[in-house]
Amino acid sequence: MTAPLAASLWLLLAAPPAWAQFGAVRPAERLTAGQRANAFVQWGGASAIDGVLLDLPSGWSLVSARAVPAGTAPPVPMRVAPVEGAPARYLAMAPAAVRGPHLVVLGIAVGEPTPFAEATLTPVRRSGARLLSLSSYQTAWGTAAAEAAPARGRAFARSGDAAPLALDRRSLPGMHGDHAYTLEAWIKTTGLREVVLSTWDGRPDQTYPVEWTVDTRGRLLAYRGEPGRHLGMRTSTHVADGRWHHIAVVQDPARGWARLYVDGQEEDSLRIADSGLSNNVLPLALGGRRARAREARGAPHYTGLIDELRIWGVARSASELRYAMRLPLEARVARLVRVGFDTAVPGSLLAEAAGRVYAPSDLSFWFPIEALNADVVEGVVRLTWDTRDRQSDRFVVERSADGRAFTAIGEVRPADRVAEAADGTMRFSFADPMPSSPLLYYRIRQRGGGAPDRLSGSLKLGRGGDGALLARIVGNAPNPFRDETLISFDLAEAGEARVTVWDVSGARVETLVDGSLGAGRHEIRFDGSDLPSGVYFVQLQTPGGRLTHKLTLSR
Repeated sequence: MTAPLAASLWLLLAAPPAWAQFGAVRPAERLTAGQRANAFVQWGGASAIDGVLLDLPSGWSLVSARAVPAGTAPPVPMRVAPVEGAPARYLAMAPAAVRGPHLVVLGIAVGEPTPFAEATLTPVRRSGARLLSLSSYQTAWGTAAAEAAPARGRAFARSGDAAPLALDRRSLPGMHGDHAYTLEAWIKTTGLREVVLSTWDGRPDQTYPVEWTVDTRGRLLAYRGEPGRHLGMRTSTHVADGRWHHIAVVQDPARGWARLYVDGQEEDSLRIADSGLSNNVLPLALGGRRARAREARGAPHYTGLIDELRIWGVARSASELRYAMRLPLEARVARLVRVGFDTAVPGSLLAEAAGRVYAPSDLSFWFPIEALNADVVEGVVRLTWDTRDRQSDRFVVERSADGRAFTAIGEVRPADRVAEAADGTMRFSFADPMPSSPLLYYRIRQRGGGAPDRLSGSLKLGRGGDGALLARIVGNAPNPFRDETLISFDLAEAGEARVTVWDVSGARVETLVDGSLGAGRHEIRFDGSDLPSGVYFVQLQTPGGRLTHKLTLSR
């Protein structure tokens, strides 16, 4: 069994603002040696490039790359080759210049565990026989080896020659146009242009209530259709990144809406009406479409994992989804059909007898650490963090002077929480007497529950000559806020600063500041009137470190 890695990908924009055109999404919450992960990198398109140069951690490799243009144009495969004499350096070149905004999808094979993994991405241009490098952009996987442990159980996987897993719709809650239902599952994949699950056989004259696909940009699309008309909802989150994502579609005909959620956050919605979807009685096929017509043969099937499939006969609310998505549930819950795959799928749920294909599942129901932040008060570093995790026995606080070698400096028990919100979010605090190092890194290790340890991302703190932090997020007011809020932060010294807002899936929502600021107190207004209610994070990044503060948008 390979050792899992707790990982987060952050893009550090080390280049001048004129070249700051790359943005990235975390490829994995936990990486395992030998697995595949996708990194999605957005090229702004202010200038043309011919390829990218990627320096990876030792033992890691770049196995694929493609440039996906905006709109409906097909992806452009890029030729990947290792650079001679430079271990773990790879060059991915497009057949022609990449012009305009593109999403660059990098397929990475994870190597052996490493305490700290960094990668550098450099766009390049051709100049005759030479390559000209533009400004580099550094990414950091704050990884740390965790203890090897058996997988939690099994998940559904489909091999190339196996049929989809067909669930008998007569044994499931109704999914027709006049039925309220909730369909949710955890998925893990790096596949693009694939069908995850479907009630459609591909015939153009067939209606169908639901089909989930992954598009060329790694986003999930949830379709429903009738002859000549397909209606869909699309995620903004890249779900094909190699980590587990919770997907849910809620149909609420009483209110006339269907809604699509990723990791508990609403991503899209669709106005619905009962338009005759009731004539579809085809099975719910997992891993692709159930081919009954020539049009469906050869449809791209799903190459990832599916776990903890739940079909409810009610329209679950957003708060109900968020509360229960990380809780183990028994199949005996009222109005719920649950398929967990740890044991054989009951024959009463199968539309047809067929051999099944399963794979080990490392799906964890732990809630992550959120809003890890720090302040210095009278020579003491005071750490705070939020989580809804109640499976951990303790939270171990670790410190480092270089971001590589961490040492445990204390621990906090769940009973030691200093506050608790109505949604179950707990706040914790830890005081660390001021160390002598001018640069400090902190992280939190979640330990217990009979599962592998889980690591938060690292918090980097830079200090001035008087020991005070070089940067500090004071807070925001109001918080929670309805439409707008005022964010306040302090800079001890003048210099470059970048203030961004992110959603809980790791997607950047808005860049508020990107440039040089003077020393002192700064205030900036954030307008969230076009965003759905939920939790967001403001991130202050300076040469001295990166700080995060949680925002709550509530209407």
